[in-house]
Amino acid sequence: MNDSDWPSDWRGPLLAGGTRLDVAVAGRDPARWPGYAPRTAVTAWRLDRAIAAAWDFSAYGGSFGEDDATVLEAAAAAAVAERLPLLTLVRSGGTRLQEGMAALVGIPRARLALRRLADAGLAHLSVADAPTTGGVWIGVTCAADLRVAVEGATVAFAGPRVVEAFTGTLPAPGSHTAESAYAAGLVDALLAGDAVPAWLAGVLAALTADPVDVPMSVPTVPAHVEGRVQVARARGRTQGGRELLASLLTDVVPMRAPHADTTVAAVVGRVAGRPCVGVAVAAEVGGRPTPDGYRLATRAYRLAARLRLPVVSLVDTPGADPGTTSEDDGIAAAMGEAMEALLGCPTPTVALVHGEGGSGGALAAATADVVLMTPDAYFAAIGPEGASAALRLPPEECADLMRITPADLVRLGFADAVVWPDAMSASVAGLVEMSDDDRLVRRRARWGGALPGHS
Repeated sequence: MNDSDWPSDWRGPLLAGGTRLDVAVAGRDPARWPGYAPRTAVTAWRLDRAIAAAWDFSAYGGSFGEDDATVLEAAAAAAVAERLPLLTLVRSGGTRLQEGMAALVGIPRARLALRRLADAGLAHLSVADAPTTGGVWIGVTCAADLRVAVEGATVAFAGPRVVEAFTGTLPAPGSHTAESAYAAGLVDALLAGDAVPAWLAGVLAALTADPVDVPMSVPTVPAHVEGRVQVARARGRTQGGRELLASLLTDVVPMRAPHADTTVAAVVGRVAGRPCVGVAVAAEVGGRPTPDGYRLATRAYRLAARLRLPVVSLVDTPGADPGTTSEDDGIAAAMGEAMEALLGCPTPTVALVHGEGGSGGALAAATADVVLMTPDAYFAAIGPEGASAALRLPPEECADLMRITPADLVRLGFADAVVWPDAMSASVAGLVEMSDDDRLVRRRARWGGALPGHS
């Protein structure tokens, strides 16, 4: 395929400024399919700020054969060698059936190549265009760190005709589409094709470091702060975690939760010019995160670990959702997994409690290297209503006796400082300057033992 063979759609201008990589392929006919002429559907490109692997649907419906796996491996290897993100621009019906099992093993080959990319701390961005199905959806797009689907595309494990062949009926209208994938939280954005390059450029901008000078000192803890549950709830808050993330970070690229859950917000962006991952638990004022919300947080923390990015987490929730639906969906396990992912993230982590801190539901976003609190925040082992039910004392008395103010928690050693939100960038900058070994030793000591102080 010549460089000029690309159709005049949104991919053409994106690849026009790039250089096609020369990848040696075998050109075999491994299954000896009658009349089959090997031809790659995937080509690799060096762009200004990324390496790209692009699918040509005119080559056997963009199907993925053994040579295509070779090209993808070469693209991933080039990304690792040049320390660049990888873009996969997919238009594929799946595995190249004319090559049989030789093509099917392209799925694990793709996953291993993309794992090497992830192990190198480099991002993989994938575009699910019309169509994206079968082995390429499994092996490539579902393995991406951030995913976008093109409006109107077929996006699914199995294409509609395959579904009909196996089940006897076509999928319901609206199923197996880019729109249904977005609604299910399987992709992070749903865009018209001509809007995809801007989305990709936005993600690449968010991942590009441009450090800004910030004050390195941490504000002094006030001698006494009157912050109680009633204050945190009655202060007329209008800015939830999602909005606060957007105001603290620049170049924000939202991530999407399973089943389009909205109780937790997660983004890739920049803080003080540094690429980072941001998480808000909960996303809205007074919100209670669900299992899918915590699964989004887990995905975000793991993404930060893979890409070697700091984590900025915001905490403002009275606690996790305790209802029957969440209980049946494994709220406790999802919460614990999120906490473990944050504790295990090897990069700098800073948490800000900017409102309510309710029990383990809030702790899943607070077990960070540095814990900051705003003056009118609180953090409690359980909300006062729950404590009242357990201890048979008035909620107001429980709130006082539990020592939950920012000043109490700084003295106890749970929190580090009482600040306003814009101080988070200084804390991130300070942690970035520390050696990883020293920082992780401090984290393990902090969360692996008893709190050092007393109220």
